[in-house]
Amino acid sequence: MNAATRPAGPSRRNFLSVAGVGALALFGAGSLAACGQRTVAGVSNASDALLPTTIPLKAQAADIAGTADGVPSAFFKYPKAFRSVEKAPLNGTKITAITNLFGTAPNGRGSNPAWQAIEERLGGTVEITSVSSDDYDTKFNTVVAGGDLPDLMLNNGSAVKDTIEFLQAKCADLTPYLGGDKIAAYPNLAAIPEIFWKNTVQAGKIYSLPIPRNLTGGSGFVNQTMLEKVGVSSTADIKDKDDFYRVATALTDPANNQWALGSTKFGLTMLHHIFRTPNVWRNDGGKLTRAFETEEYLAAIEFAAKLYKDGLYVPGSEGWTKSQMVNAFIAGKVAMIYDGLPAYTGPTGYGRSLPAANPANKAVPFIPFGHDGGKAQTWLDNVTFGTVMLKQNDEAKLKEVLGVANFLAAPFGSEEYLLLNYGVEGTDYTLDGNGNPIATERGLLDTAVPWKYLAAPQQVVFDPSNKEIATTLHSAYSKLIPLGVANPCETLFSPTDSSQGSKLGQPVSDAATAFIAGRGDMAGLKAAIAAWKTSGGDTIRGEYEQALAS
Repeated sequence: MNAATRPAGPSRRNFLSVAGVGALALFGAGSLAACGQRTVAGVSNASDALLPTTIPLKAQAADIAGTADGVPSAFFKYPKAFRSVEKAPLNGTKITAITNLFGTAPNGRGSNPAWQAIEERLGGTVEITSVSSDDYDTKFNTVVAGGDLPDLMLNNGSAVKDTIEFLQAKCADLTPYLGGDKIAAYPNLAAIPEIFWKNTVQAGKIYSLPIPRNLTGGSGFVNQTMLEKVGVSSTADIKDKDDFYRVATALTDPANNQWALGSTKFGLTMLHHIFRTPNVWRNDGGKLTRAFETEEYLAAIEFAAKLYKDGLYVPGSEGWTKSQMVNAFIAGKVAMIYDGLPAYTGPTGYGRSLPAANPANKAVPFIPFGHDGGKAQTWLDNVTFGTVMLKQNDEAKLKEVLGVANFLAAPFGSEEYLLLNYGVEGTDYTLDGNGNPIATERGLLDTAVPWKYLAAPQQVVFDPSNKEIATTLHSAYSKLIPLGVANPCETLFSPTDSSQGSKLGQPVSDAATAFIAGRGDMAGLKAAIAAWKTSGGDTIRGEYEQALAS
């Protein structure tokens, strides 16, 4: 799924946009949403919705502090754990949930000490229907049709077809419990910055809980060592597109098996950021323009075609698998790639893997510049994984369910976070000499229960292996997030986009690919865009515009 074809709305697409390698970038992605305000821009009757007040937890001291605008905190090691939830939210009772599952199924409750310990802390049981992510939409709608809804329900952005209708008919309005200062009753939820709550508002009410990500997937990565060899200390210092072309030319040396660029689907996200392509849609006073209808998009594609024609991409790299791209980057075959910022940390992250292969090399996030010498932009394309809805219920039950969500949203550094993510000490993990949890083989299965897709805290930057890695990534987020623009249709629903958007947009993607690879031209791309409009694109636009105006 890509930015031209995917339906708008909070979804696992925000996860996929950074787990993938840039297929979405062929289309580009709308207008900058206001940050740090009490009301929401761009959602139905949002001016009536009071967002939760952000109340930071005093017990959480980071090595590098985050910001109210959503820049994550950074930690060089796991801090001394504190207890964030004193009282069990359940009293021998049970709640139910449905969510998706990625990867291997966890050990069952009866043979899972982590699961048992979590429910002991909760004071009751959570019956989870865990569904493979590939089958989630079908299973969710089967459950809805059956009428017996779980207490907690993941909305991955595509499972709920008529979003507002379903929310109003079946889901609890959480505004009386979470709006403004009322969220103080749930301290872990209150610690989530309000920018993440914007995706939870529909029809002027808070209808769900966010599963936060780190706002932007970024603009890719660059081999800093290779960059410095051609006289550039940072990509942010590149003056404009002509200067970038000069740098890319200097980085390309086919005789020594080295090229400037090489990513699956051309890794165009960095170019769209450089050319300020909108994030899926642009909103001009209620009139919407699709990203690929803009001059910015066309200019980015045209520039990519020039780079490709002049041999600055690794030949054939647009067809690489992700593994091929990663291997080429680590080997020093390509200097600049597109991958999401989460790929920087961890044992296999670029921050470790590049110098492990060659101690002289260092990977850093790509910081974009403006193609014309002005300011660049990024996309706020990784705001939330999805949202979690609560079924309508009496006040006592809703408070009980919110108490469970508050426990599951325990922040990094807490005892509860350790338990949810690492399990039981001595069985599922051990502590190294610096107090960092190291998972055991058993722990990987015990902690595979999908708690994190029912409620979650704001993410942090954490890499205990190397202080510089955490510092570098935090610095990148600090530069990239303020440049971010939102998709103005992020929380809106278009029936046509949901059912046909991918099919309608594919010819545009194909025409863009053909143009860049030299098999097509600009006229062919413009013809594909015109065909999109008449074959259903204008219908999609009208549905979103109606939702904006409602």
